[in-house]
Order: sequence, then structure tokens, then C-alpha cells
Amino acid sequence: MDHSVFRSREFPLLDDHHKPVTYLDWTGAALPPASLIEQHCRYLSTKLLGNPHSAHHPSKAAMDDMDRTRAAVLTYFKADPSEYDVVFTSGATGAILLLQHFMFEGGELLLSADNHNSVTGLREVARRAGAKVRYLPITEGLGLDKEVGEKMLGFPVSRGRKLFCFPAKSNYSGVHHSLGWIATAQMLGWSVLLDAAAYLANERLDLSLVHPDFVPVSFYKLFGYPTGLGCLIVRKAAYESLHKRWFAGGSILLVAVAKDFYAQENDGHSRYEDGTQNFASMEAVRNGLAYLDRLDKTGYGLAHDSNRFSRHDHAVRLADDFVTGLLNIKGRNGSYGHYVIHSHRHSDIVTFGLRRRDGVFVDAWEVEAAAAAHQICFRTGCFCNPGVNERVFKYNVEDFERFQSTSRQQGDLTLERFKEVSGGKSIGAIRASFGYANNSTDVERALKFFAEQADA
Repeated sequence: MDHSVFRSREFPLLDDHHKPVTYLDWTGAALPPASLIEQHCRYLSTKLLGNPHSAHHPSKAAMDDMDRTRAAVLTYFKADPSEYDVVFTSGATGAILLLQHFMFEGGELLLSADNHNSVTGLREVARRAGAKVRYLPITEGLGLDKEVGEKMLGFPVSRGRKLFCFPAKSNYSGVHHSLGWIATAQMLGWSVLLDAAAYLANERLDLSLVHPDFVPVSFYKLFGYPTGLGCLIVRKAAYESLHKRWFAGGSILLVAVAKDFYAQENDGHSRYEDGTQNFASMEAVRNGLAYLDRLDKTGYGLAHDSNRFSRHDHAVRLADDFVTGLLNIKGRNGSYGHYVIHSHRHSDIVTFGLRRRDGVFVDAWEVEAAAAAHQICFRTGCFCNPGVNERVFKYNVEDFERFQSTSRQQGDLTLERFKEVSGGKSIGAIRASFGYANNSTDVERALKFFAEQADA
């Protein structure tokens, strides 16, 4: 099947003749293929599903859906059911939040400086529990510092339980961090949280080859629908490092009010799935995983040079074409300069900025506002990854201290104020990210827009 046919069938809204959309935010969210939406609507129209915490037939049907989806997730990730379990959550952030139950007391949290805010936020939980918090620095090339990292892992500063967190792929720079960090850390006594949210947009994670203790997942990052549903893939042996700090409906066996007593559900997913999960969307997750599996195996006939279609290679090829085009843009107006690429080549993520000839970057939000009129969709800001943003734009501690002190005095806690006190440094970049729905027309449309911005 030609890619244009595939795209028109599965993503018809992109090429509307009246308002074509150039969607370059695949890392933010995958677009849902039309066939998956249709398939799930048909399912819901023929199936009675009820709250899974009852015993009637619709309830049992919902529970069966959840169990089948749990198994499908493990199969997709090649995770041995005897080694791994799946805890359903509201998404990757909800999955990471389950690590609030990690027994940090007297222990240590080691965070890579390249991390999403949802992971970095664990430092607040760890510190309140009396744990030490340290950061593994990133290099000038935006990778993890191997020499420093091995020393930090090998010489912990606390004797309790230790948790090391890093992303498989940076959602800011597109850099792939070696999965070898997992085994290295575990051999030195660390539990490992591997943030796979950005990585899974165009790639597969094989848990028969690497064995992290915790893997947070958002399903909309993979196939666009359903939103508000994800999971934490948990190594069963890692449950012993968690101690449930509260109880809620859905995850409790018995509670007394007359006496301060409660009994939790048994260890495993039942103890950590608080409340009622999004049971009506479980079948959509199974369909989405099967869809990607078919795409990876057969490509729906989408082949390049007689080779099997690869979601990753397709997205990287388009991203590389986009980078080449950006670097060839030179603004004619003397007040503007050229585009500076912050991300690595040969990734599906392109992070960049428009720098004027005086060396100052144009505010990313200014560019984004102009894009709205052209239906060009991309992300701007630090992408909830302050560590890499600080490295790219050379922020220092003094910048933040001045911002905090002067802003409090003037009651002006704004991004504009931060830019003032940090000497005019940029407070955000532009991120274009590609997926299997994109084509060369998207690249051409985007480059035309960015060329106009450079000449504005």
C-alpha cells in the first residue's frame, strides 16, 4: 500500500483541502488511526461493561477485559508474566506517581539531569522521607556522563534502598541513553525506573533483553487513543521495595471505622490500582498494540527500497530531511539570522531555535503564535525537561536565585521576569517530532513556514 493511501484512510483530517494540518508533535501525542476509533466504537455498541468491582455479568466482562489487556501489554513488550506485572494508571505520570510508595527512608534517589518533570518530581517525595537526592549530569553532547555516572552508582551516599531514574530517550533532545545503565545499576544494588514514554512513540522496548524494575507507559503516546490510560510495568521482585502509604476504593480488602484498622489487597496490581480504572477503554489498548504489531511486522505494504517498513526509520528519515532544510534557511532581513539545532541528528525529534544576528533567540512562543494561522502544529518551551533546557541555554544557579528573590519582592513570578534577570537567555525552544503518519508534504509545509519566519 502506498503511504498516501494509508494516510488518507487512517488520518483523513491531515489533508483536508480547506484546512490541511501539519502535525509535528508526535512525541506529545500520537494521532489515533481512524480504523482504531471505528473498531472500538463497534465494540462498545455490542458489549455490556460494568464496574469491575462487582460480581454481575457486565462487571465480570470488564474484569476479563482488564486481564486480557494486562496480558497483551506483557506480550507486546516481550515481558515474562512470571517476572513482570502491569498496574493500570491514568498515564505515565500516574504510573510514576506510584513510586511515592517506594521505601526511600534512609536511602537515595539518583536522577539523570535529563528527565521529565514527572520523574524529577520524585525528589520531593524522597527528601520528605529523609533520602539523599543526587543528579547524574549530562554532557555537552546531551548524553549521560558515563564516568561520573558509574562513580555515583558505585559509591552511594546512603545505606537504604536506592532508586535510579533515567529516560530511554530524551523527550527534549531525542538522545537515546544506553539501556546498559539498567544492568549496571542493578548489579550495584539499585532499583531502576526507565521512563519509556518518549521512546515508545516510534520504537519497541524488549523486556526480555533488559529488565528495569519500573517502566511507566502512556498509551496515547503509542497510538493516540485512548487518552487518560497508561500503566506501570513492574518487575514482581520490585514490589518488595514499595510500601503502600494509604488506601482507597478499589485496592482495599477490608476497612473498619469503629477501629483504626484496614487490610489491603494482596501484593501485585490489585494493591496499587486505586479507584475504578478506565475499564471501557481496555479493548482499545489491545487493538492499538495489535495495530502497531501488524505495522511493525508487515508495514501494511509500506516499504522503502523493498525493505520492511520501519516506523522509526520512516520518522527519522523525515526528521533528517527537515533538519537539512532548516540549516539551509538564511533570513534575508538583517534583524534575523538562522536556525540553530539543539537536538541530535538521526532522531525523530528535532529541537531548535531561531537566532537573530545579534545572537538572541526569538521567543519560541512568538513563532508558535504565527504557526497557528498556518495549521502548523509543534511544541514550544522546555517540554517539561528543565535539565536539558538548562544545559542548552547555559542557565546557572545564580539565574534562578535572582529570579526567585526579585520576583517575590515585586510579585512578578513570570517567565518574562526570568528572561530579564537571566540576561535575556531564551526560556524555551521549538520541538518538531515525527511519526508514521507524517510524510514529505509535512516537511515541505513546515519548511516553507519557517523560511517565512526567518524573513519576517
